[in-house]
Amino acid sequence: MPNGKINKISIFYRLPFNNLISRLYLIDNLSTIEISEKIFKETKIFITPRAIQRRIKDLGLTRSLSDAFNIAIKKGRKSYAHLRKPVKSSKLRKGVNLRLRYEIFKRDNFRCVLCGNTPKESRLVIDHIIPVVDSGTNHPSNLRALCFECNEGKMISEERKR
Repeated sequence: MPNGKINKISIFYRLPFNNLISRLYLIDNLSTIEISEKIFKETKIFITPRAIQRRIKDLGLTRSLSDAFNIAIKKGRKSYAHLRKPVKSSKLRKGVNLRLRYEIFKRDNFRCVLCGNTPKESRLVIDHIIPVVDSGTNHPSNLRALCFECNEGKMISEERKR
């Protein structure tokens, strides 16, 4: 997307382009095609839906799984809009870095907090208490050491709840 077009659109709307795209996509629930058409109708500047889709991806914005997999669900979209939660995609899901992993293992005495297994008895993993998909973070208060078996059992029980 040429910067000249972006600057003209930003000036027209008196809003930074990224903020405009975020608002139209997340708050107004417009598709990339609808955003492209709206901008063209109001400014006579054409931005392709694909370019808008790339910008949305670069910003890490997704409304639902259907958007993440580029599936357009038009029928009834407005009636379910209140159920959607904005979710940051790839930028939200960053692995727990090695230093933080070590700090969590050290804090939990290199033992599974559920059954007490040590690394000699079972492989230890870092677990998110509140899963990332449910708005959990990589903050130490949301992380704990679990053995592989306890972590697998936790995931199975969470799947049953959903």
